[in-house]
Amino acid sequence: MIRPVAITCMLCDLCYCSFGILRKNNVYYIVAVPMCKPRLRQTSFLAMMIAFTLLACALAYTTPTVLADDTFVSRDFTVPIELDTTIRVKTSTNFNADAKANVLLVLHGFCLSDDGQQSVELSSQRLVPAPRNALNIDRRRQQTLVQTGLRHAVMDAGNWLYVYPDAPHVTRSCVLCNLQNDSPNPNDRLVGSYITGTLQRASPELMCRAWDGSDACCNAELSGDGDDVRYIERVLDAVKAQFQVNEDGVYAFGIATGGFMANRLACEKPDMFRGVVSFAGATFKDPGRCKPNGATSVLEIHGTGDLTVPVNGGINARGIAFPSSDETFDIIGAAMKCASSLDSSTFTLPSEGRRMPPVKVRKSERQSCQDGVRVEQWLLEGVDHFMEKPTSEKLFEKAFDWLKSL
Repeated sequence: MIRPVAITCMLCDLCYCSFGILRKNNVYYIVAVPMCKPRLRQTSFLAMMIAFTLLACALAYTTPTVLADDTFVSRDFTVPIELDTTIRVKTSTNFNADAKANVLLVLHGFCLSDDGQQSVELSSQRLVPAPRNALNIDRRRQQTLVQTGLRHAVMDAGNWLYVYPDAPHVTRSCVLCNLQNDSPNPNDRLVGSYITGTLQRASPELMCRAWDGSDACCNAELSGDGDDVRYIERVLDAVKAQFQVNEDGVYAFGIATGGFMANRLACEKPDMFRGVVSFAGATFKDPGRCKPNGATSVLEIHGTGDLTVPVNGGINARGIAFPSSDETFDIIGAAMKCASSLDSSTFTLPSEGRRMPPVKVRKSERQSCQDGVRVEQWLLEGVDHFMEKPTSEKLFEKAFDWLKSL
């Protein structure tokens, strides 16, 4: 059924659109037909206004609008239902099924499975901070950035299982995309705006898988109270039922959203893991949310030039704060009952090309932690959320070596 309504455009008195509402399959569409009034005098300005008005009418025609249907009353409810879940596992090149294997649990980033993570390359002109330039000044440079290297490091190791489950829940909000609005790189702002727009407006049914790592990141519907920890417990139980596993050789490695989740595991289930690595993550702003019954080794890694999860912390789109890397390091250190004293040193990672100096890494380690565990922080000077390939591959290799050394 079409209900015509004539509405005069406010741009000028030359044109108006005849609007109608068309219902098809319970979806309502606003239909607009441009109409113009005759005038004796026409100028280029008026012609331009006519063209602009016609364009606006055309846009109104092509935009579907879903109107509320009051016929039904929602009676939604939540119940636990057992479903089959695929648990993705890769074995190292030298894997021996007859011997006990170590396990690396890998927690993916926002809206991106670990498989997808292996193929993502971000290429654009980017502002490269002074510490990453041979001239020691901020300047723009074409860069191709990745977050790869961990999978290959594990594949080349001894008897290892690389376990990479998908997050159990989905979200319709990119709660940290607001932070990219302050990025000096247009592509960052565009990507953040695109993700937010797609999730909230352009495609109402689109959802992203995201770990519920804290109240600030990154499943806004759960806000750090979801059952992701229990889900991971069950994943590991299933792996242990399928393979021979070294109970003292289970580790976790989280990237970005997964980095938040890795820290939550350290806070809630430290006895499950010999060691945990969080890359570009954080923890709860409230130290009271990290009170573990036990201790595990934790490595916090963060780039000082991170524009997605800022190294200095921030406030997400819902007004919930997350701590800086330094604060996270302090909270985790206190949770593992470490002394306040620090042992500090530096090392370097390779960069891409002769024009880029090596990446300087500032390493800090807490002293005298509970049960002899280690709590460290690596700050990568001038490095963003994604990294140049040589830097990324060497970083993840060294972080994996750190886990193996525990």
